[in-house]
Amino acid sequence: MDVFSNVLKMTNLAAHVSGARAFVRPWGIHVEAQAHAIVHIVKRGVCWLRRGDEILPLSSGELVLLAHGDAHTLASDRAMLDLQSSRNEIVKSRALPSSRSLSSSLTETTEIVSATYELSQEAAHPLLLLLPPVIHFSRAPEDSHDELALLVQLILKESERRAIGTDAVLPHLVATLFVYIVRSWLRKQPSETAGWIGALRDPQIRRALTSIHNAPHVPWSVESLARSVAMSRAAFAKRFSELVGEPPLTYLTRWRMDLAAKLLRESNEPVARIAARVGYISETAFAKAFKRWRKSAPGQYRRLRNPTHLRSSKRQTEVAADALF
Repeated sequence: MDVFSNVLKMTNLAAHVSGARAFVRPWGIHVEAQAHAIVHIVKRGVCWLRRGDEILPLSSGELVLLAHGDAHTLASDRAMLDLQSSRNEIVKSRALPSSRSLSSSLTETTEIVSATYELSQEAAHPLLLLLPPVIHFSRAPEDSHDELALLVQLILKESERRAIGTDAVLPHLVATLFVYIVRSWLRKQPSETAGWIGALRDPQIRRALTSIHNAPHVPWSVESLARSVAMSRAAFAKRFSELVGEPPLTYLTRWRMDLAAKLLRESNEPVARIAARVGYISETAFAKAFKRWRKSAPGQYRRLRNPTHLRSSKRQTEVAADALF
């Protein structure tokens, strides 16, 4: 499994779709800050988005991802965005359920499909933290992304026809959209970019990261990782630290603890078995390392994050998605 897929699996990426809503001009809405990422797809019409001092025009077929769930305003006219400082003055349209009859009868209707992305805060990976607050994909030729455009059209079509199985397939399509957005954004970054983007583009460091992610139980050392990618120990350690932001063994321990935390939250496996799965022969050594990284012992961590708590958290996220508009 590639590094990015492994990271998403660890963070339990889940999409919660609030559906298509139709807004009749003039309109404006303010979306409060969310704990999770937010995506808006303009299905029909035009609108403006404001996040802080950043203002973007959006038109049919375009999308915008607010990777950190920042508060923002959407409006039919740019002038209305200035009203966000006085919430009571915003003209707030009823978020009418979108329908074909409504779309065809009103020429000044804007339809938007929105969703939130739930990413576990227990495994916030540096790769996801590097995403900018706003990622916008327009329909301009220089921003063409054929795969992304096809997926957007499929999502819009699925949200419109409400066929058998739509409620099952739509969240999966929107979750896939997150991967396509990040993939397309990464492609647009300059080739000389350092940090995690550079790490994923560097063939040798990417191979080392893949080895760590796919086999955390292996007793890796800096020497063995360097040999696996045909580099000297010194050169490998230096390049890994420069691109990833921390030494190889520190990253290895971080990944092991993230994996162990996920297993403690989501399984009933004995702690000793989890310790072995993440590369620790001694349960005591694992417990000490886990407490150093997570500030609680494995057993205590598991008790605090029981399945009932997780179900409640998931339901809260679903409600938040429904309440965007």
